[in-house]
Amino acid sequence: MMRVVSNASPLIFLSKLGELELLANCFADISIPQAVRAEVGDLSLPAFVQVQTISEFGKHYVAGSIGTLHAGELEAMVLAQETAADFVLLDDLRARQKAKRMGLNMIGTLGVLQLAHAKGLIGRDKLLAHYDALVNQHGMWLSDKMLQQLKSV
Repeated sequence: MMRVVSNASPLIFLSKLGELELLANCFADISIPQAVRAEVGDLSLPAFVQVQTISEFGKHYVAGSIGTLHAGELEAMVLAQETAADFVLLDDLRARQKAKRMGLNMIGTLGVLQLAHAKGLIGRDKLLAHYDALVNQHGMWLSDKMLQQLKSV
């Protein structure tokens, strides 16, 4: 089983879908940095989500890098590097581009749902319903083309 570090948006989206437990069913170790804990506010996180502190060096890196990316995204990437996580969970395109430049493997909310489907944890009908709910009810932006590609699998 794999180790992951999550940014706020996958936790928020999976929570809205009532599917946070998919993280525990797909990954052995789920961590978030303190900035992500702060960003998710009063969202009730399950015990399997561990809050970890990044190094002093990492904190300086984040402080010097905040701009188009949020502290949570940057801290998640730093924590993923520092803990040698298998994946960092990110949805934002700019954050994903930065993670790629940092040599990190990434997966987003949709990837978690696809992985859960591949493992037989959710059926195809539920998977498609979750795609629709994310776009139509929960504010995830996907192009029509991307949504159609996802649904054709």
